Order: sequence, then C-alpha cells, then structure tokens
Amino acid sequence: MLCPGGAVAKGEGVGVWMEGRVSEVRAEGSSIRLALDGRLWLQQYRGTEPSEVEVRDTAIPATLAQGDPFFAMVEGWGGGAIRKQGALLRILQAAAASGKPVKLELVNARLKFAPQGRIAVEAAEVIRATDHALR
Repeated sequence: MLCPGGAVAKGEGVGVWMEGRVSEVRAEGSSIRLALDGRLWLQQYRGTEPSEVEVRDTAIPATLAQGDPFFAMVEGWGGGAIRKQGALLRILQAAAASGKPVKLELVNARLKFAPQGRIAVEAAEVIRATDHALR
C-alpha cells in the first residue's frame, strides 16, 4: 500500500527587512523619509531553508509609506495590533526621540545600489514595525 507523503515547505519568496536606530524622520506628503543606522537584509525562502543577505551601514536613507494593513508589533514580535494611517510616522518619531531600535518589514521595495557598496531604499511600504509603547 502506498500512501502519499507530505513535505513541510515554506514556499518561495523574498522578504525585505530593516532594523536599527532611526534619525532625520520627516513626513513628505504620504511618504516618510528617514536615515537608519543598522542593517537591511533580504531573506529568500526556497523550500525549508531560508538564505539571507545582510547589509550593515550607517545612515541608510529610506523613503517609506505605511502599508495597508499595518501592524504595530511588541518589542519581541510575539504580538501586535492593526493600526490606522499615521501610526507609522508616530512610531518612527518616538523611536528617533528615544533612540530605541526599530524593526521594519518592507513590501513593494525599490532598492538602489550605489557606488562604494552603499544602499538606499528609494520606496517601500512598511507592513509591520516595532512599537515600544504598544499597549
């Protein structure tokens, strides 16, 4: 008797993430401009083993927009809550003022690879972000 077997697989895709301390946070219409001192990384999912490429840098420039839906996450990302438009800007301003690092999950990202190994996020939507004051 033959029985079909199952395989655990996450599927295929690419995740784009940023993490670090933010500064120079300012709103420009529906976009948010900032500089991130930390890292940007790409995770490629293929089967059960993700591979990762990481860029660590100071003052990574980024132009972001709040995604829809958008989730504010607790510090360890063990839980979160859906937030309305404007929440991302408030989270980033609070993080810049406190100096606490934030973690951001990006979608629809357009990255720019510049000379001397520099990188910039020309545009991206944030669908999840660390909110240290999440209640």
